[in-house]
Amino acid sequence: MTINELMKRSTWFLVLLSVVIVGCNDDEEDMEPMNPTGSITVSDQMLTENNSIIVSSVTLRADGWIVVHASTEDGSGPVVPDIISEAKMVSSGTTENVEVMLNSDVEIEDGDVVWVMLHTDDGTVGTYEFDGSNGFDGPILDDAGNIVMTSITLSAEGDPTGTLTVMDQTLSQNMVYVSNVTLDRSGFVVVHAAAESGPEVPAIISEALPVEAGSTDDLMIELTDFSSLEDGATLYVMLHTDDGAAGDYEFDGASGIDNPIFDAEGNIVMTAITVSAPSITVESQVVSENMVTIGEVSAAVDGWLVIHSDNGEGAPGPVLGQTMVSAGSNSDVMVDLDDATFAGGEMLFPMLHIESPADGEYGFPDNGDGPEIFGDDVVVVGFETMAPSGSITVSDQVLQGNMLTVGEITMNATGWVVVHASNANNDGPQVPEIISTPVQVDAGTSTDVMITLTEAAAADDVLYVMLHTENGTVGEYEFDGANGFDGHITTQAFTVGAPSGSFTANNQVTSQDMITVESITVGQPSWVVIHRDNGAGSFVAPGIISEPVALDAGTTTDVQISMADGESLTDGEILWIMLHNDNGTVGAYEFDGTSGFDAPITFSSIDITAPSVTVADQAVSGSNTVTIGEVVAGVDGWIVIHEDNGSGKPGPVIGQTMVQAGTNPVVLVDLGDVSKTAGDMLYPMLHIESPADGVYGFPDNGDGPEIFDGDVVVVSFTVQ
Repeated sequence: MTINELMKRSTWFLVLLSVVIVGCNDDEEDMEPMNPTGSITVSDQMLTENNSIIVSSVTLRADGWIVVHASTEDGSGPVVPDIISEAKMVSSGTTENVEVMLNSDVEIEDGDVVWVMLHTDDGTVGTYEFDGSNGFDGPILDDAGNIVMTSITLSAEGDPTGTLTVMDQTLSQNMVYVSNVTLDRSGFVVVHAAAESGPEVPAIISEALPVEAGSTDDLMIELTDFSSLEDGATLYVMLHTDDGAAGDYEFDGASGIDNPIFDAEGNIVMTAITVSAPSITVESQVVSENMVTIGEVSAAVDGWLVIHSDNGEGAPGPVLGQTMVSAGSNSDVMVDLDDATFAGGEMLFPMLHIESPADGEYGFPDNGDGPEIFGDDVVVVGFETMAPSGSITVSDQVLQGNMLTVGEITMNATGWVVVHASNANNDGPQVPEIISTPVQVDAGTSTDVMITLTEAAAADDVLYVMLHTENGTVGEYEFDGANGFDGHITTQAFTVGAPSGSFTANNQVTSQDMITVESITVGQPSWVVIHRDNGAGSFVAPGIISEPVALDAGTTTDVQISMADGESLTDGEILWIMLHNDNGTVGAYEFDGTSGFDAPITFSSIDITAPSVTVADQAVSGSNTVTIGEVVAGVDGWIVIHEDNGSGKPGPVIGQTMVQAGTNPVVLVDLGDVSKTAGDMLYPMLHIESPADGVYGFPDNGDGPEIFDGDVVVVSFTVQ
């Protein structure tokens, strides 16, 4: 039966349907649109080899049918209720590229018009029952009350057409990615190798991937022949028809079956692309902080860079570490190898794996994430580890406090620098014990590296500066000589120099219970302290009677040393001034005679004299002055005359005069306008000049009383 015959047979029903539709339209303002609703998108097209049409898109509110009706003779609408196709069931929602096959007895002539219509499925579910009278599976109306249908013009004969979108790319798993193929009928997309001036045909180097009519995105075509596959190779992606046995690729260049598809200009629809191999670039290197750095990883898809150890036969073995890489170029990729240790010379094998499934976890071999391949080969390279190395430049030196200075350290990886003492035989370092705080050193050259010693070192001791690797727990020094972590690299010995120091201290009159040392020169941080005389020509040690005074390296003048709490001074006694090194905890005086910390450098004794005032009972002179026989002062000051406060103690000041440091004989003091009579008590008191302004300011502006052994220096006499 031809489509024209069908149209004649069904004209009477079309008239009836038109009346129904018009009636509906007349009353559409008063009626709610019929549910379910839907929409359809379909274009003029050529019949496929399967005698089918392709509906680009269908959207339904409920499950329904797509059917094809013939057109009336005058082309004014569809012939109903008869259909000329299968009834194609479509689920609710949006469905794209739906193939609807015409009935086998329908013959389409070029230019025939057909109507594609949506129907409900409201009778027996899954059975198309529309007959125009039973009320089942009727045409679907849109929101405006119109039947959802579209007329299209069919081409029965014509050349196949299609388009292809594919770009240069890095291959993954020997698959070529095609972003889009659009065909007017079913066909194939294939890959040809390159010949001198184009594709090599008829042979293909890929699977023949079937593609349905319509638009299809994101196709993956697997290569099957790798003989011409190399990094930078040119491949031709091409569209072919499927006009022989449906689904079988039969193009041989001679049979005329499954030929290439041509565009409107007569050119084969194909695209030449350049393919790149996934790659890994790496150089030999030392493992630093358990890490290796892979210079560049070029990946086609997200994946993993996996470091394998050597299996003992120069091939990849167990996995030591891995990190994720992104599709594209990844530079300076760092991989943590956990607690593996390397002496240098071991082979490591970086291998590229794909991320599949995309769960962010490395699962090979139990859960995907297999190795990336290119052709027949896994994407893997090998490189040799280098031994950690370094050098030390350290000079014999006097330790500055508890600090050692290493002039220069050069390392090819992050490491540690520590100090070892000499062993019991004095022929090398004592290991694994260290006598310093470990200092982490970066790869490269470091100068003037300061190392804190944790044990005392005496003059002429030989110590060993040693470099160690950093390959266990990063940031933690773990060398114990057995666990393999933070192993020894190189060692340099040096000799501890004797601390130096000298001072100038004279016999002196004390002031304010302070001992003054005129000048001290030390070559390192030091202490100056005072020891008591033992009565036998030497000092009492280790105890001191003063507060320790810290000294920086260099020269310090007029150093004043105060007595410790509870320590007394005696006029005329001998005291011992002593310099000590500061080589334990910097800033803490630790000399105890046994620990080795803060040991003496040099010492000397001095005699001390108490400041004093000597006076005799006397009459006040006619000029209202009194005479003090002698004043011995440790510093410039004042001899001040106090009158009696009524209780036998010094009271208000009635006169004063300045005295110089040292011995001042026959000091006259003017009592001003104060009169004193025979029997009155007066109190000469020594005060210091502080501040040094030449004006007596006590009690409001300094110039306080001089003291010795905690007592004010004052005497009394009676006016005659």
